[in-house]
Amino acid sequence: MKYHLIGEMGVSMRGLKKYLQFLGNEVTGSDLKTDGHKSENITPDIDLVVRTSAVSPGSPGWVEVEAAMKLGIKVVKRSELIGELTKAKKLIAISGMHGKTTVTAMAGLVLVAAGLDPTVLIGEEVKDFDNDVIRLGKSDWFVFEACEYDRSFLDFYPKILILTNIEAEHLDTYPGGLPEIKDAFVKYINHVPDDGVIIACHDDANVLEVLSKIQTKAEIIFYGLTAPKFNHLNFDLAIPGKHNELNALSVIALADNLHIKYEDVVATLTKFIGAHRRFELKGKFNGADLIDDYGHHPTEIKMTIAALAERYPDKKKIIVFWPHQYKRIKPLLAEFGQAFGGADEVIIKPIYFVPGRDEKLDISSEDLVSLINRSKNIAKFVETDEEIVSYLKKELNQTTVLLTIGIPPVYKIADQLLLRRSDSRRMSELRPRASEESK
Repeated sequence: MKYHLIGEMGVSMRGLKKYLQFLGNEVTGSDLKTDGHKSENITPDIDLVVRTSAVSPGSPGWVEVEAAMKLGIKVVKRSELIGELTKAKKLIAISGMHGKTTVTAMAGLVLVAAGLDPTVLIGEEVKDFDNDVIRLGKSDWFVFEACEYDRSFLDFYPKILILTNIEAEHLDTYPGGLPEIKDAFVKYINHVPDDGVIIACHDDANVLEVLSKIQTKAEIIFYGLTAPKFNHLNFDLAIPGKHNELNALSVIALADNLHIKYEDVVATLTKFIGAHRRFELKGKFNGADLIDDYGHHPTEIKMTIAALAERYPDKKKIIVFWPHQYKRIKPLLAEFGQAFGGADEVIIKPIYFVPGRDEKLDISSEDLVSLINRSKNIAKFVETDEEIVSYLKKELNQTTVLLTIGIPPVYKIADQLLLRRSDSRRMSELRPRASEESK
């Protein structure tokens, strides 16, 4: 078959493209990051057009959806296609508002270590998968992040489901808030067959409530600090944070269910250094470690700052946060205001507007700064990366640590710091020595 992917440079679409090619299909694609979207990209020989959830009416990619419809070519969402591709697989789906990428990477690596040769499709690049977003395997095992955004997870039918947590998130697609989210999770969990397995966090009250309402007779295995089993680690992880201990416990429960040797689990998890943009050490500047993280929800920010404090207990913690989507920030503003209590200094960038998925509401980053400062006067609003980088160059030293956090490319601040340092070194290396100048 010939597929065309609208938004092919997106993380998940990149992995899907490689998987389709691995199966022997021809794949074309388009993206704003390359040549953009044009109706002429859709040709009559295409069998199926696949779009991301970000491609919707009003977004640039929609012109290709309309072109496909005119030609009578079927258009499906990415999740629909993956759902079809994995129906005959032994699908291990990882779901929940937080921790999906880390758990997927951990689970995939444990299955690889056990010789199960899985395909692993993940939401970020992983060093252990050759810095790719997919690990192609030849067995029927398929490990995958099943996201709740836009109810995409309703297209999946996992044999094993790992459920990390449930709370208010993606409120642009769940206008009814947490009750609507819980209802969607109930429908999704019922996709697990009666002979399947649900591995769930016992510490999360919303998870317990949702599980009380499901109809599937699938086996439920609990993990977490309050669970009867799989409730503590007897080894140290390379990545910090209580949330990562919970992530590891979910994978230990999975491995136990699959009869994977505990020694293989320990050997794998103790070496795991995390996925790209998950507490990622970017480098050093003036003796300060530069950490970057994808966290964008108040709970994720709070947990990541706690992990930062665990790793760097005696250092001043400077946080740069780039808020993402007015529709996310406004309903969770109070929670965002309380998320930075563990920081020593917070720099907030302007809210990142997402065309086609967002609308500018009566909220601003200055409002967030004011809320943070009510309890602890540590936050300030800074407009541009140039101003932030200039400030950080003066503030960062061996007594500090920097965390850049958020969905948008806030990591570029660390990149600029590291680039300027390397440029300085490069310039000094390129300058001729005194003896050479005299020749």
